[in-house]
Amino acid sequence: MRAGRSDLEAEVTAAVEVVQRSMRLVQALACDMDVAPPSLGKEMEACDITAGISAIKPGDSTPVTAADYAIQGLVFERLQKQFPSDRFMGEEDAADLRADADLCGLALELCSKFGDSSITKESFLAAVDVGLVPPREGENRRVWVLDPIDGTKGFLTGQGYVIGLSLLMDGEALVGVMGYPNATATPPIMLAVKGHGLHWWPAEGPGPLEYEPPKPAWASQDFGQLPPPSPGQLQGGRDYPPWLLSPQSTRAACRPFGDAPATDMCCGSMVKYFAVAAGTHCGYVQYEEQLKTWDHACGILCVQESGGAACVTDAAGQKVVFPGRKFSVLGGIVSCSRWCTSEMRELLLQAAAGNASEGK
Repeated sequence: MRAGRSDLEAEVTAAVEVVQRSMRLVQALACDMDVAPPSLGKEMEACDITAGISAIKPGDSTPVTAADYAIQGLVFERLQKQFPSDRFMGEEDAADLRADADLCGLALELCSKFGDSSITKESFLAAVDVGLVPPREGENRRVWVLDPIDGTKGFLTGQGYVIGLSLLMDGEALVGVMGYPNATATPPIMLAVKGHGLHWWPAEGPGPLEYEPPKPAWASQDFGQLPPPSPGQLQGGRDYPPWLLSPQSTRAACRPFGDAPATDMCCGSMVKYFAVAAGTHCGYVQYEEQLKTWDHACGILCVQESGGAACVTDAAGQKVVFPGRKFSVLGGIVSCSRWCTSEMRELLLQAAAGNASEGK
């Protein structure tokens, strides 16, 4: 990639390559899966691991697929070889793999097929677990952060999900890559380099591509000064731009455009960051204050680097940083697309600020 950032050329090349491999892995597994009904959602019961569903995470009933483990092992094993002094942060650990021989065997098989064919069981387990190792004093301040599959429900039900990888330095993202296997309107991979813009890659092969997202139809509409619309206005037509929200349970509380509902988009945060960076939606409000780094780091950088008026802050307009595995924000996270007007951004910020004032 030629992004004017030669000191990160190796990191960019490595990040895109492992995301491309991970996309091939997860799509190959999906071909062997029975698509689950969306109504089952997060309460899906464990089933045969050969169908792609591996286990239930203790405490939150989220299905974890063999692909999660395989991708984390593949990505961290390859990056460790290229950047041995860097640190790693991942969502998964190998405890379930050590307790379930069948699950471990499937995950190792996938990792071997799409990553290093000579990888051993022990080196695979070690690569999965490296993401849990805490930093030591004086250790390299660079850390690779991975969410193997953000939007597990989307993967299991044939909807949207993203493989997200970022490189942080002192809590700020330098490189962010999102692989969206089910993307149809854009290329499936977006790459952001801090200070050097957003670039697009194909599912396989070299990049960047000569691609620029078109100006969306909503950006050409006249929303005036965007006073909160009344229910009557909404019935007569769209008097507000398309926007996104999570969690969906907060719809009644987070209302930047009056009674105008957020767009339903499954699943996870990264598909929503992807949509804002591509410009299909004016903004995204993550209406929670206690969050996990791997769910947001790469998506936030991609929005920030997407050009124009694009920006991401907390409800007070402050920069979002990632001091560890978890981070806090005031009121939530407000992401605005490059075509988002100042009036739209102000209404999104006010909606998040209301969350903070309630002390949630």
